[in-house]
Formats: sequence, structure tokens, C-alpha cells
Amino acid sequence: MRFILAIIAFVIALALIGIGIAERTVLLPPSSVSVQTTQTTSTPYIYIDSAALLAESGEQTVTFSGSPKVFAAYGRTDDVKAWLNGASYADLTVSTGDDPSLTSTIVTADPAGAANVASGPADPAGSDLWLEEYTADSSMTRTFSLPAGYSLIVADDGTAPAPTTVSISWPLDDSTPLAVPLLLTGAFFLIVGLILLLLGLRHMKKSQGPRRKQPSLPKGKGFSSRTNGIDSNGAESGVRRGRRSITKSIAVLVPTAILSAAVLSGCSTQVLPAAIADTATPAPVSTIAPPTTAPSTGGTSTGVPATGTPNPTDTANPTESGAPTPVPTPDQGPPPVVSEAQLDTILGKVSAVTTAADAASDPNALAARMTGPALDLRTATYTIRKADASYPAQPAIPTGPSSVVLPQATDDWPRTVFTIAENPADPTAAPLSLMMIQDTPRSQYKVYYAIPLQPSTTLPPVAPATVGTSRLANDTKLLSMTPADVGAGYADILAIGSQSPFFDKFDATGDTLRTSVGADYKAATKAALPNTASIDFAKVPGTGQTIALATNQSGAIVATNIRESVTVKPVEAGATVTTQGAVAAASGITTTSKGTEAIYDYQLLFYVPPSGDTSKVTLLGFAQGLLSAKELP
Repeated sequence: MRFILAIIAFVIALALIGIGIAERTVLLPPSSVSVQTTQTTSTPYIYIDSAALLAESGEQTVTFSGSPKVFAAYGRTDDVKAWLNGASYADLTVSTGDDPSLTSTIVTADPAGAANVASGPADPAGSDLWLEEYTADSSMTRTFSLPAGYSLIVADDGTAPAPTTVSISWPLDDSTPLAVPLLLTGAFFLIVGLILLLLGLRHMKKSQGPRRKQPSLPKGKGFSSRTNGIDSNGAESGVRRGRRSITKSIAVLVPTAILSAAVLSGCSTQVLPAAIADTATPAPVSTIAPPTTAPSTGGTSTGVPATGTPNPTDTANPTESGAPTPVPTPDQGPPPVVSEAQLDTILGKVSAVTTAADAASDPNALAARMTGPALDLRTATYTIRKADASYPAQPAIPTGPSSVVLPQATDDWPRTVFTIAENPADPTAAPLSLMMIQDTPRSQYKVYYAIPLQPSTTLPPVAPATVGTSRLANDTKLLSMTPADVGAGYADILAIGSQSPFFDKFDATGDTLRTSVGADYKAATKAALPNTASIDFAKVPGTGQTIALATNQSGAIVATNIRESVTVKPVEAGATVTTQGAVAAASGITTTSKGTEAIYDYQLLFYVPPSGDTSKVTLLGFAQGLLSAKELP
């Protein structure tokens, strides 16, 4: 009976293990679904919309080939479309259903976007709009996990044809939850069968002896106990009976052993599921956990290149981990124009360009990342320092970290971002506030104002970077003073001090600029001038635009630009004016009988409280310097 039960257990084990192995081999469903297309019409760009990437669930593995170089980047869908505005590109879409397919539609260049195309390079590499970008030679395979609202742009260099072959694949659920229970149950029955087999053999061994006691021999008669295998009583020898029993045991044991070997051999080829064996599921080609908003110090999101796939160059140097923050829906308002990680990347690029330009005193190189008053003042400083190396240089643009990130929330251009960056290499340097502007989708963010903060400055509370802020109109009535009046009012205070009608609206506490170049300084300078010469100070309209970004509690950070002229001329016949320092370096003259005019530039950063607040306007920081000097006609 034990042998019968053992055979039944072996049969059940063999069936269960066989089904478990089949579920992981011949019955295993496909692990992915993929679509592919080959371009017949060449275009410089390929656009893969968010809807195409999300046609199936799961991560999106995209392969590009058919061009000498492959560039790929992802960003917000609206930003990618804005960058492509005015260009011809292939729009890839995925049809869903039982047999999904990837189709390509050529979008012709829109003449209305010609200005956008002309505003920046044709090569999309390095654009400030991308959250992450990659380059490779010949072909590229990347795995993304992009949520709704993020799309891909693919190109060669923006001039040569883009990759001709594109495929997208998504993983399918090929898990087999019953495989492991079947294998474990089969193993259990296998063990039970082996135990029953051993118990049967043990029982057989015990039952091999004689079944009854041999009769006593008659006394006094001698005889042989065995004649040709037959005892005196005609009974068959117990030895021969034992041989027949062993033969029967072997007859039962051999097929059982063969069956056990077959079962065990089936187990030896078992491939366990991913939950048990790491090799059951092949590793993905590469994984990108692209872009949610990281802390202000940033984090890292990288793609892992596949074995045998060209290593992409991550030119964006991303500094955040996880998936991108989902784009807000229309009822939530427009998204902030940059994330914290994106701004850290932009700031690193700005720092690299400006540092190189400062080292070479090259205003042309500087113009790639600076504009407006910041560019004007730095360019003038280059000129002066070539003649007078003792003239102080403008503060270097640090790479970060950014202690404050306040992006404008908008879908339009131009776009504005305010940030405060510190220089870890120089703890004594004042934190530098930067107001950066991007004029068009294809242009780069450029520093418009670079203003060091005053000592012990307290910045008003601002919205988080994930929310962003709005840019206020210069004539808004929501503030205690309109942004347009802030610069003019402060310039009036510097000119005439307490006599200005704006004097009581600005906080004088800690205002070092008012102390160094204000009305008292001007009066002392005039008093110290010889009677043979005169000096006049006059307000000059600044060329920079006023930028006001809303803060919490309905206040605003306002950056503005004012200028001032200083005219020195002789008042007696035969008298001359001797120039010194920066004026001499900028004008190129040392002595003149006509006099000189010098223009000084001021970049100012204020906090303006909301309307109805009794607080005063506070100067948060300033940058100043000589802009130009010349001899009077």
C-alpha cells in the first residue's frame, strides 16, 4: 500500500512541477508590446507626444536609429511644441487596440513661427526648456517613466535628418502567480512520495524473515537438514523464498526510482519567477526616473545605459530624482516655468559662461548669458579694468546652491525667474540675487539683473518653487507704491534726501547705498571741490525694465534700474579738471579744460508691501558702478 501511495504522490508531484515549469516557459505570456515606424520623408525633428508615450501602461522604452547622431530630450508638452513652432517635424502617434501601430505625420513649417525659429539655434541640444537630454552615436535606447504632460523631441543636430527608425515598447504583465505555489506543492508531494517509498522499503526489509518457527527434529535420528534445497519436511528453503522477495522488491523499486529521477530532472530545469530568481526577468535597457521637484539643494536623476548601447551624454546634468512633477491642469493655473533642478542646471550654465567671459574680459561671450543692465555694467567694468586693474570687478555668478527659487507661473514668453545663489567657495561674499529672463522658446535664460544683497537682509516669504508666482504690471494698485514709482522715488531720495516727497515711504534702516551716494554725500563732495571747478549731480533715466514678482501676503519683489550723471567742469578761465581712477580709465583722458561727464548705473532690489500696509519699502540689495565717462564738448 505504501508503494502505491508513493507512486500516486510522485505522479501528482510530476504533474504539478510540470505545470509550474510550463507556466514559466511555453505558457509564459509576452513580456512587452511594441510598435515601430520607419520614416520615408526626412525631417530635422521628431516629436513624440505625451499621448503616444502613454498609449499603453508602464514605462516607455524608446529606440532611435538611422542617423549619425541621436539627440533626445523631454520637457513639458507645451514647451516642446513651443520650441518646434515654425519648424517642420514628424509627429508620431500610436493607434491603440488589439494590433497597435506607430504612424508618422509630417507637420509643415508654420510661417507664423519664423520669428521663433530665428531667435535661437536650430540644434535643440542645450535648450533651457529640457528637463533632461541625451546624445548618442548611431542609435539610442532609453527607458522613460514620463507622466501625462511631458513629451519627447528627437533630432540629429537640427539641420541633418532626424533618426529614421523609431520603436516604442511597453512592458506587459507576464507574472505567473500560480507558478510558485505549483512548484512548492509539487515539491511537497515529491517529498511525501520519497518518505512513503522509504517506509515501504523499511517495512519490506522487516518482513523478509521466516513466517513460522521450524519444527523440532526427532531425537536420535541424524539426517541432513537440506537436500537439494528441500528440507526433511519437504518445505522449501527459506533462503530461496528470500531471493524471490528481494526480486519482487527490486521490481517495485526500479520503476519508482526511474520516476523519481524523472521528477528530479524536471525540477533541475526549473526557472523561478522574478520574485525568486533575479535572472528570471532581464534587466531593462536603461531606466530614467526623470523629473519631481527636489529640495533647493537638488538631487540626481540619471539614465542607466544598456550594455552594448552607446552611452548617452547627459548634458543637462539633472539634479533631481523621481518622475517629473505632473503638469497642472487648467483649473490649477499655469505651471512654473522651471523646476528647482532645472534652475540649478541653468545656473550652472550661466556660471560657466560668465566665468569664462570674466577671465577673458570678453563682452561678446558674456552676451550669451547676460542682457540688460547686468550686461551693460559688466561690459563697462571690463573696459575700465583693462586700464585700471585696481577697479573692483563685478561679483562672480555662483553655481549655487540656490537658497530661493521663485519662477514665474506662465505659459507665455517672455518668462522670468528670480533666484538667490550663494558662493560656497567664498563665504564672505554676499548672496547674489539674479533676475533672469527668457525672451522666446528658443532663446536661453539670461541674467537681466545681478544684485548682491545687503548685510542682514531678510527676504519676504515667497511661494514654493512648485507653485511659482505672477509678474505684476508696473502700474498695479495692489502695492503700497506702484513698481514704476519705486525707482523714480528712490532716485529722488538719493538726489535731495529728506526734501523728497518719497522720503517717508522708504525705510532708511540699513540702507548703505543712501549713506554712500545719497544727498549728504553729494553735499559734502560739492563743499570739498575747489572754487575753480563745479560739480553737478543729475538723475538719468535707466534703460532697464522694472520687474515685479508677487510674494506671499500680496507684496512684491521689485528689481529696477536708475542712472545718475556727475558733471565736473572748470568755472574760471584757464582752469583745468584732472580726472582720476575709473573716470580717467573710462574716458581715456587725464586733464581737460572742458570738463567731464560720468554716468553711474544702479541696479536696485526692493520689497514693496501690499496696499494698505503701513510698512515701508525696503532696499534689499544693490549693484553700482561707472558705466561711461567722456570729455564735455
